[in-house]
Amino acid sequence: MRSRFNDALAAFRSGRLDEAHGLATGELERGHASPELHHLVGLIECRLGRPDSGVDWLKRAAVARPGELGFRVMLIRALVDSGRADEALAAAPRPSGTNPQDITLWHARAEAADATGRADLSAEAWQRLCSARPSDWRAWMNLGRSLLMLNRLGDAETAYRQALSINGEPEAIRQLGLVYERANKKDELRRLLDEALERGIGADRLADLWAVRELRDGHPDKAREHLNSGDPNGDPVRWHRLQSKVADALQNSTAAFEFAAAMNRATPEFDKWREQAKVFRAELQRRARAITGQWADRLPQLPPAERTPIFLLGFPRSGTTLLDTFLMGHPEIIVLEEEGLLARAAEAVGRLESLPDVPASHLAAVRQAYLAEIGRRIGHRAVAAVIDKAPLNMLLAPLIHILFEGAPILFVQRHPCDAVLSGFMQSFTPNLGMASFLDIEDAAAFYDATMKLWTRSCAALPLNVHTIVYEDLVRDPPKVLPDVMDFLGLVWDERLLDHRATAATRGPVANTSYDQITEPVTLKAVGRWRRYEKQLKPVLPLLLGWAERLGYGAFRHQ
Repeated sequence: MRSRFNDALAAFRSGRLDEAHGLATGELERGHASPELHHLVGLIECRLGRPDSGVDWLKRAAVARPGELGFRVMLIRALVDSGRADEALAAAPRPSGTNPQDITLWHARAEAADATGRADLSAEAWQRLCSARPSDWRAWMNLGRSLLMLNRLGDAETAYRQALSINGEPEAIRQLGLVYERANKKDELRRLLDEALERGIGADRLADLWAVRELRDGHPDKAREHLNSGDPNGDPVRWHRLQSKVADALQNSTAAFEFAAAMNRATPEFDKWREQAKVFRAELQRRARAITGQWADRLPQLPPAERTPIFLLGFPRSGTTLLDTFLMGHPEIIVLEEEGLLARAAEAVGRLESLPDVPASHLAAVRQAYLAEIGRRIGHRAVAAVIDKAPLNMLLAPLIHILFEGAPILFVQRHPCDAVLSGFMQSFTPNLGMASFLDIEDAAAFYDATMKLWTRSCAALPLNVHTIVYEDLVRDPPKVLPDVMDFLGLVWDERLLDHRATAATRGPVANTSYDQITEPVTLKAVGRWRRYEKQLKPVLPLLLGWAERLGYGAFRHQ
């Protein structure tokens, strides 16, 4: 048996897969099974493009020999390669130490965490590997990538700088440049690119960063030249997004829209995300139909909460980040930005339509857990107001009413055509909500679904809402912001008006508005949709209907 097993192993190692498969399965038919043979058959099956069968054989080997490190590691990698990342992570438990065997498992766990998108677990694993192997520049690069996904920009900068000190690869420079771009560190980005030129790294190898530099300096024509010298296939989503921004800055609406469409189509699993977004929109429509006066009358009531947060919400790309940046200038306000606290509370409660049937005791426990999370985030800071800012909390207005009846709600409104167009021309990390922006008609349908749910909630429930119109905010902040303070019961503070100073010290922005909040308030984005009327023609009837309903007046579309 041993010689035939060795023959199969030798054939596998030399790439003679069919021969290896015949020899190995022949041994199985002769009853010579063993964990080593199962492992080999699993490897052969995976190499032959049959990952599900391969994983089954690798599992047999790993279960039979749980202490065999090689068996476990290959199983984890096979699970990742076969698209079963969650199983891979479950098969890679957190090691307790940093001995050589643990380091190998940390590496496998890092790869599994990367595949699942669990940046928190990925960062933990890569940090262990960097501590154990401080000269491994690739580990530092991977750590930086995970930290960047977590919006821990300072830590990501440190990781990439460490990688760069070990190996001056252009990719390390590029990733550090992405951190500087994300953190709005324009001077640091400029120095980094100048240093790259001094090292002999041409601008064409860092074309996207040079384009960002020129675009932010007000030179879109030069930015386009850099992009055209680079490789559009390296990061097609980013390349097309930058081309769209450049074309928009050059007033070429046709090209800008086409580049945005290409950016969205380049999103991994584009068709899958569009289908999931369609299902989600249908769910929102069902929720909206369920919210009636009779439904609202059946909702349970809770005693007043020990603390009532403020909720800042609105359709994405409507100006919630601009408003929260203004509000952060007030010394008695803390803004918790898009941390998903209310969404997690909603998961604990269940379907929105079933809220009338949820026991009050369970709702009280959910509220207590929510407030405990807020307490953990603000610590011992004594403030008058805590704002939970998350645009799509507008979908959870009934839950806000139940948990915190009468809670102040700041609703930011923008012209529907501008909001939908802006969302379509951004690149979001896909999720059930943002995936609707991958297509302009989907985006308009998403606006329709969210606004129906919001307006029906407002009609059925006594919500305490103050509406901020984006166009008024950018036109005259000193007029709009005092009304917000009056609504919140807070004393006016002149620091509210210096949003650029606040933006410079507020820390990372957890959304795609990071490159806009440090700029002066401008009217250039107001009515931008009119330059895109031709491209928006399929969705204008729907969106202009909402615009008129929101008070923007009728607009005759030819």
